[in-house]
Amino acid sequence: MFTPITLTGRVTADLELQTSANGTDYIQFNVAVNKGYGEQEHANFYQCVLFGKASERISKAGVKKGSLLFITGDLDLVEFTRRSDGSKGMIPKITVYEWSYVPGGKRAEGGNANAGSGAPSGADDGFMNVEDCGENGLPFN
Repeated sequence: MFTPITLTGRVTADLELQTSANGTDYIQFNVAVNKGYGEQEHANFYQCVLFGKASERISKAGVKKGSLLFITGDLDLVEFTRRSDGSKGMIPKITVYEWSYVPGGKRAEGGNANAGSGAPSGADDGFMNVEDCGENGLPFN
């Protein structure tokens, strides 16, 4: 069953191209999507994965921590076990089919996807800072 999802969010850590045991290239990363506003503002986190040529393309595009992306893919819920206490939880995982930079979104440290386009750099884009995410790019263990 296909569960389509489209979202806009920020990458929480730099991407790393990996190769599976069967030789397939892939990239797995997390995206923070802000919800609400003011004191009600919070972020939802989605694990994203791309395979084959798509993973090579996103790797070569220079997507880094903080990049603002528009993502379309197939949503699935995956069970995980917390290292801290052994309890179980669910995380939304997206097999990404299409992605693109969001115009005006920060592309990398000190950069802007619309450099030279008149978009104000460093403007408040309404997205929370993802600097406080743990080493795995998620706000929880």
